[in-house]
This record gives sequence, C-alpha cells and structure tokens, in this order.
Amino acid sequence: MTTVNLAFGEVGHELKYCEERIDATVLLPADLPPLSDQHGAFITAVRNPIGCAPLAEMARSSLAKARQESRTPKIVIVTADHTRPVPDHLLVPWLVEELGVSDDAVTILIGTGTHRGSTPHELRKMLGVAAERFNVVNHHCEAPDLVFLGRSSCGGECWLNRLWVEADLRIATGFIEPHFYAGFSGGSKAVVPGISGLRTVQHFHRSSLIADPHATWGEVEDNPLQRLSREMVALCPPDFIVNVTLNRAKEITGIFAGGSVPAHDAGCAAVLHEASIPVLETFPVVVTTNSGYPLDQNFYQTVKGISAAARIVAPGGTILCISRCNAGLPDEGEFKDLLSDPRPSNELHDAIKASEVTRHDQWQVQTLLQCLEKARIILHSELPEAKRQITRTEHTDDPSATLHELANAAPESKLRVAIMPLGPLTIPTLQE
Repeated sequence: MTTVNLAFGEVGHELKYCEERIDATVLLPADLPPLSDQHGAFITAVRNPIGCAPLAEMARSSLAKARQESRTPKIVIVTADHTRPVPDHLLVPWLVEELGVSDDAVTILIGTGTHRGSTPHELRKMLGVAAERFNVVNHHCEAPDLVFLGRSSCGGECWLNRLWVEADLRIATGFIEPHFYAGFSGGSKAVVPGISGLRTVQHFHRSSLIADPHATWGEVEDNPLQRLSREMVALCPPDFIVNVTLNRAKEITGIFAGGSVPAHDAGCAAVLHEASIPVLETFPVVVTTNSGYPLDQNFYQTVKGISAAARIVAPGGTILCISRCNAGLPDEGEFKDLLSDPRPSNELHDAIKASEVTRHDQWQVQTLLQCLEKARIILHSELPEAKRQITRTEHTDDPSATLHELANAAPESKLRVAIMPLGPLTIPTLQE
C-alpha cells in the first residue's frame, strides 16, 4: 500500500492505494522555503514598492489634510475574512509601525464579500493582538450606508463600504493563490467583491461571466472578472497593497507591495510559475481537496477544489473530493436554497444561465453544476446526513475504499488517477 497525505482540516487525511491496481500521479505545486527574515523582507518591500511611492512617503501626503484639520487621520486596512490564511497578525502591526500612527487612527475592515462576519474567536485567530489593538469592523454587503461610486463600462453599479470611501489612507492586504473565477486571488479582489454591496457582487458574478472560458484558473490579462474588478476598484482604489505568497505550511515566501495592479501582477506571475503543472492527458479519476484549513470549512468553498480537479478529469470520469466541511454548507445566503431546488442539475444549470437575475451565491452553484456536467462527484466530509443530501454529490466515509472500488470497476488493469493533495492551490494544465 502507498499512502499520500491530503490536506484536510488542520490534521490531514491519509489516502491509501494499491499500486498494482492504481497508477497514481501526484500533482503538487512548488513548496518554497519561507523568507528567512519576514519582517526585514516586509520593510524592503514597502520602502521599495512596485509601481508607486514608498508607503511612508505616500502616507505623509495622504494624511496631510487630517493634520491640517487637527483631527485623527482615518486609515482603513482591508483584510480577508476567516476563510483565508492571510498572515494579517503580522502584516497589520508591521503596516502601522511603518506608518508611525496611533492605534486609534486605524480601522481594520474585514472583507467578507457576501460571507457572514468573522466571529470574535475567528478575529483573534486571524489578527492576533491586532484584534484588540485596533477598531475591527466586519463588512456587510447589505449595509444601509454603502456609497455609490458609479457604473462599470458594462453597466454594473459599484457600491463600496463607506469607511473605505471616506478614509484618508486606504490599504489592502491579501494572499495570492490560484482562483477559479478571477485567475488569482488578492489584488483588487480585496475591494471588489471584498467590501462591495450585494448588487455589485451579483453583477461581478453574473452567469455570463462565470461561463466565460477565460474566467478561470491562472488567467489574468483576458479574464473578464479580473478586468471588471480592477475597473470598479479604480473608482476608489487602494493607495497601497501588501500581498503575500505562502508555502504549504502557510509561511510567507514572497511579499508584493505597492500599486494595486502592478504589485498584484508581479505576485500572480510568481504564483503561476509555482502552481502550474502541465498534464499530457485527462484522468478517469481525480482526487482533490480544498487545501485544508481554513478553506475547507464549508461546502461552499469546497467547490473550488472540485473545480480545480475538473480541469483534468476525463468527460464522464469521477472527482473524489476530500474536504472537512465542518461548518456546514453554510446556511446563509441562497446557496442552500439553490442547491435544494427540486429540478435536476442540468435543468437548474440551464435556468441559471438563462436568468437575467443573479441570486445571492448563484455563482458557486453554477460552478458546481458545470463540474457535474463533466464528471461524477464523490465527497468525503463531516457534513451531517441531512446536509449531504443537498449537495448534489455522492458521499463516502472511506475515500481509500472508494478509490479501490473505482479501480475494480474500471475496464483497464490499472486505473489512472491524478491526486491533488492541495486541491485549489494547484493549476493542472492540460497540454494541447
């Protein structure tokens, strides 16, 4: 028996298979060593930024008006929520130290998008002592005081959090990883959809964009979602961003600081080089994960790992996904309601594509349905039985046994299987 450790929650899952029956190919992104001096690398990055003036210099200019008016400056730092492993417990204190401002000048705005707000426990885990030092606010996409800033070239309304719009200095942190819609996370996505109104998020995720072949893993230049996010964010952009890349242990391997677009582009190029893996042909079976904690806490996020596997599964094949989902589906938004629609998956998919109305969380259901049209999906999770029935997938309590059942049912003597231990952190690319 051969054992492969898969990312699952915070402890992992051991997948075992017999090499006599299974011909496995393990696909893993590069695992770079951590920066030897993370704080030193941060200082170098913010004092020698990409595409803009150094942070301290920019801050002096941006905060001059507040000083002239003898008031405490308003500095807003947008961070990711509890579903992302951004090391903001390090980045936020370092940013404030470099700015040289008092703690009461700083508000940390949690970029929840349409997710629920992060709990006090989650905030302490995400931010460390920064959760107590600074004013922390969860963004709410349906707050009554969002600010309308204008329309995109394709007609979408841009509504953003008022704290961000009225700040004297706007900073965004982020983690650059492969993303199934926008090519990569980080960059402008901290703002749109991170701190946007629901109407803006719905326009950003409308079905025609989700269905666009360029709205996919690893694409930036021709990606309509990345283009739309950047266009809307330009209406009220960050003065400065600090994006990081991480290794498998969630340690910082690179820091990309500066202007929102050029710094993000530089980070995306680095991640593409690390995460892209050429694949010569599709596989009848692909085993995937949702990269473990914190991304595999619910089934909504787990669609990302399934989507990554769908890139290289053979039509009519099987995706075996191992994702903890200990927090459920989740129940907020319309994700659960859409999944519970009584129509067959193909009919629901057609209805979503035909509708001119974008329902809350529709985009995640649409992606799942796209994957279901290509392959059978079997999920190993901690979902209770009642919620398993809603996912439109099959389920297994023993992934290793299920893998061997698939091998025994295969016509060939050895079943070809791709194993993606880190799921969506990998960009398997089928070569022409």
